[in-house]
Order: sequence, then structure tokens, then C-alpha cells
Amino acid sequence: MGRIVLISNRGPNDFVWQEDRWIPKPASGGLVSMIDPLALRPDVAWFCCVSEPPGASEARASLFTTAADQTDPEHHIVPVPLPARVYQAYYGAISNEVLWMLQHHLVGQFGYSSLDAARHCAWSEGYLEANRRMVAAVRASGIRPRAFLIQDYHFYPLPALLRQAFPDTPILHYTHIPFPGPATLKLIPQHWRDAILVGMLGADVIGLQTLWDARSFLGSCEELLGAEVDYKNRTVLAADGRVVRVRVFPASTDPAAVQQTMHSPGVLSARQRLAPFLDKLTVVRVDRLDPSKNQVIGFKAFGRLLEMRPELRGRLRFLAFLVPSRTDLSVYRDYRAAVYAAIREVNITYAQECGFDPVEVFYTNDREQALVAMERCDALLVNSREDGMNLVVKEWAVVSNRPGVAILSETCGVASEIGAEALMISPLDIEGTARALAQAIAMSNEERWARLAGIRAKVHSWTAAHWLSAQLDALSEVSSGPAVVNINGRAPAGCGAREPVQPCRPKPVPAAGRSGRPSIRAVI
Repeated sequence: MGRIVLISNRGPNDFVWQEDRWIPKPASGGLVSMIDPLALRPDVAWFCCVSEPPGASEARASLFTTAADQTDPEHHIVPVPLPARVYQAYYGAISNEVLWMLQHHLVGQFGYSSLDAARHCAWSEGYLEANRRMVAAVRASGIRPRAFLIQDYHFYPLPALLRQAFPDTPILHYTHIPFPGPATLKLIPQHWRDAILVGMLGADVIGLQTLWDARSFLGSCEELLGAEVDYKNRTVLAADGRVVRVRVFPASTDPAAVQQTMHSPGVLSARQRLAPFLDKLTVVRVDRLDPSKNQVIGFKAFGRLLEMRPELRGRLRFLAFLVPSRTDLSVYRDYRAAVYAAIREVNITYAQECGFDPVEVFYTNDREQALVAMERCDALLVNSREDGMNLVVKEWAVVSNRPGVAILSETCGVASEIGAEALMISPLDIEGTARALAQAIAMSNEERWARLAGIRAKVHSWTAAHWLSAQLDALSEVSSGPAVVNINGRAPAGCGAREPVQPCRPKPVPAAGRSGRPSIRAVI
């Protein structure tokens, strides 16, 4: 039957070149946690990119050894080495500095403001080259793919390239971040946006976070490509005559796994460390230090709250858990400086009257510590400029027991699911955000519990397992012949199995059952 092939920029392990050798480190992030249950199946191979510094190019064999012998043998990981110059152009100069910013509407301040010759070179010799190398890696691996699941904006051209190499294999491309409409895509050159849209239409199924994203994609195909679009059924007629399905799969979390984490030693230790900071009314935010997360406006709104509500000074504290992100990019370093300047302004103004710094920053990637803060906060502030979904809100809903109140940007994907139970704000509205914070702090326990119960029920009704199963179902529906059977561990449509099957963590397969060694390799 072949393997289900996962493709993403990052895999379950990062491979770092240190002291003349490859060091594997567990990767973190929402994408990894959501697709890992599928990746643990023995019939799945996971292709990911590895940045290869110049000094490592002669030691590719050691990457093979590292991947085969020093990572979880339950995974079939296929690291694809990219020369450092290619990786930096593909991942840094285009994926993060252009596409990420464009799709979060951050063109201008803290985003790219122009596309010069160097950026055009990065597109052709970095972004497109990385996608071409991924196809070559899949072909060179010898793996016979049963289906492709391609993840995110790093690989927009990839479905069309894979279609040429594997014309009969079902392909799904999923975008985790907001998808822009045609007016926004016109801010990049025509041949770039054509490569993006035509590349995505190489898939059989295009997965997006929200209906708004689906409408934006359909509108872009219609206006920019002149494609025939069916808005009611959410399909696009590709140039080769295929009907491409556009589907909505909202990302989610695993409530049972989150609850299990709350009983871990790391959480117990974090409760002790944070106890002195949780003895007052508490506002919490948990997000990467990224311009799209809009922390500057959030801190200014908190300062405005203390200005208009003097009685809260000394009674209220803002705990900010800021996760370091893309620190090698100058735009992120500049944004970090702006965030810390906003924090200093609030603390300098109100620290003496409060008796402590009203804004306390934890600049680290410590998930257990952040979960403890979310468990005990009075208000969770998520004022992102734009988010594909925002899983922090869903994890907060699982663990909150004070209970807290969610204050949420209307532009977050999760707002389409839980907007009625949260306090909704415009991400650029400092005054409105301050008033929402005041409303949350003053809200009765009865209303708090009612709002939280509504959000929690929605999170439990659509989990990460449902998100993954729905995509596998969609792939199964477009398959033909024997390949339909058991793509997702269930019978094909029409055979009576209608409820989504939650992907399960398989029992470990002994090494002897895999030709005596873990089925993990690097493509050279």
C-alpha cells in the first residue's frame, strides 16, 4: 500500500550542527503536537528540512547516523539537508520575512516594506529551490507514497511539483496561518502569487483554518488566476481539469494530553515558582515574541487600564510569557526592543504606586509554567493582529479554574468558534482593549463560569484528533481503487463507518521488526 508521507519545514526533532556533529533536539510547537499521533504510525514517513552549515556538507553520513540511531525509533524521519544559504533564503528571507508578514497583514512597520533584487534572488534560489529539493528527496528515498499531507506556507509550490512526479497519489495541503485575499496577494509580484496559487492547486484537497480563509483563497483563484470557482461547494477547477476541494479544518488541541500535563512534575514545580506572582488579580498573555501577536498594543492597553482605574494599582498584575522567536532576523530583534520599551513605560509610570512592577515578563519557552499561569489567571489577553487559529486560547479553556475570561481579537481564527463566549476586541484599539480588561476583572463568577463552560465544550467537541481525522477522511474520499482503504485506519465513505476515528499512538514496533534498525534515514 505504500506510506502516508508527511512534509513540513520542521519535524519532531531539530537537527543542529554543533561541535562538528549533528545533535538531535525535540522540536516544539502546535504543528508538531497535532500531527505527531499520525507520525507515530509505522506506515507514515515524515520529511522535514535541515539547515546544513558549510562545515557539515562533508558529514552528511553522520546526519544519517544521527537520525537513525539517536531519535525516537517509533518515527520514520527523513531529514532533507539544505545548504545554509538555500535554507536562509527559503525560510528566513521569504517564508518568514515575506509570506508570514504578508499573510498577517504586517507589510510596513515590523514587516517587509519592499522587494529588492536580493529578495527576488531568495525567491528563486531559496524558496523555489527548497521546494524542488524536497520533491527530489521524496523520489530519491525509494518510498512509495500512498498519500501526501503537506504542511503550511513553506511549501506552497510543492503540491504541483509532486503532482508531476506522482500523478496518481492523493495530495492534501494545509495552511496553518491566515490566507490573504486577492488585494493582499497583489503586494507580491505576479509570478510569485501565480506560483503560490497554481502550486496549491496541484493538491486534491486544500485545507484552511476558517471559512474566511477559504473564501479568501477561492476569491484569489478567481480574480488572480481566472479560475472557475464554485463558492457554494468550495471547489476550484484546476488548469488540468481536476476539481480541487477547499475544506475547513480548524486546528485544535488534545484536552486529555493537556490535562495529563497538569499533573506532571514540571507543572508541580512551576506552581511553586509562580505562587508569589499569582496572589493578586492577574492578567496573562502567552505567545511568541512576534509582530503578529501585537504585544505592544496589549501592554499599552494595560497601562491605559491602570490610568483609568486607579483602584487596581497594587491589586492587579500582568504576567507576560513571551517565547523567543526567530531571533536571527533583524525585524524580530527590532520588534523585541519595541515590546520591552512599552513594558518599561508601564512599569516606570506605576511601579512606585503599585509597590512592584505591574508587568512581569518571562522570556522563555516553558510550556508548563505558562499552563500554570493560565490555570490561575483572571483574564487571558490574546490581541493578535491576526492568527490562523491560536491554540493558546483552547489550552487555556482546558486548564482554567479560577475561572478566567478570554479577551480576544476578532481577527483570530479561534474567534469564529468561540467569539460569543469571549470579550471581543479590535487588535488596534487600545481604549477598547483597556475597557475589555476592566470588564473581565469586574465580571461575576457566575458569568465567568458560564462563558468558560461554553468555550470548553467546543474545545472538547473538536480536538486535534478530529482535525487530523477529517483531513485523512478528505484524502480517502478523493482516492480511487485499493488506495482508498485504510488511509486513515477506517473503511471508506459509504461503508458504514461515519464517525471520525481518533488517531491512536501505536504500540512500539520492535527494532527487529524493521530490518533490525529504526526506519529513519536522511536523503542525501
